[in-house]
Amino acid sequence: MRPNVDIPWSLHGQVKEWAEETDRTLTEAYIELVNTGLDKVEYPEES
Repeated sequence: MRPNVDIPWSLHGQVKEWAEETDRTLTEAYIELVNTGLDKVEYPEES
């Protein structure tokens, strides 16, 4: 199940523009950005 996330319109607009500029669908753009972000997130160390 997908989360219902409240994304500001200004951020959505940037994603939409990037999707159009890079010939991606909006869904592909969001997936790419989330995956890229997850690769860069530092996870806390477990004890």
